[in-house]
Amino acid sequence: MHSDRTQQVMPRSDAAVDSLVGIARRASEAFSDRSAAISAGYRRVGMDFPSMGEHWVNPSLVLEEKFDVARPAILTYTVVRGRPLLLGVVYAIPLAPGQEPPAAFGPEAMWHEHNGSVEEESLLPEHHSMPSSASGTRLAILHAWVRAPNPDGVFAAENWALPFLRVGLDAPSSFPKGAARAVSLLSGGERYYRELAGDSANASIAAALERCADVARSVVRRAQARGQVLFRQDLEELDGAWTAAVLEVRKAAGADVAKRINGGSLPGEMPHR
Repeated sequence: MHSDRTQQVMPRSDAAVDSLVGIARRASEAFSDRSAAISAGYRRVGMDFPSMGEHWVNPSLVLEEKFDVARPAILTYTVVRGRPLLLGVVYAIPLAPGQEPPAAFGPEAMWHEHNGSVEEESLLPEHHSMPSSASGTRLAILHAWVRAPNPDGVFAAENWALPFLRVGLDAPSSFPKGAARAVSLLSGGERYYRELAGDSANASIAAALERCADVARSVVRRAQARGQVLFRQDLEELDGAWTAAVLEVRKAAGADVAKRINGGSLPGEMPHR
């Protein structure tokens, strides 16, 4: 569904991109209250993904087939302490065969594509950042994390700072993704990983995920007690717990299932792109 064809874009100055990001940020302010988004026609599609949040789609804006920085077709939210929190905007542009995504945000814009059903596209280990040359339905997607920090950049498809945010912790400036995946088990992430694994593997991975969640719960409580800050040793403990869970899943359910819940590769392997 995704390929590695190089994205062709015109170079843009940092100032021009910053200006567009500012427009997107200001445009999103009206939807800080999710009820305003609902009134404007946005509706939730799919689950609250560990690294992407909830997707609230405005179908009429998608069908307009226009790129307008001030009118994003999708908003992303998550729930923190029982309240919806706006995370950013997502641009969704239908593409004709051979057509490239808009170049406005320059070469750092990590467009990816959706070419299948909502169910098929929701259960991807990671979202790739290159457009495809697929025929048929092609929807170019660009996340812009204009309301929440993302260590991987404002335009990265995934934002692994979200699991820390959901449990009320300050997101570290850098961290292993395994640590974030471990913490995500405390805010609904288990459901996502079990769906990634598939029905036949659910029973096999449940115990491994629960053991990892127990470690994450202990580490998060410790961090909360000292002011919401995670130390390097905390991150290493979380990452170790997740690695142990993935290796346990590999033994119980096979390497393919273990790779799916770990972003497409086993611990220590280079992710496939």
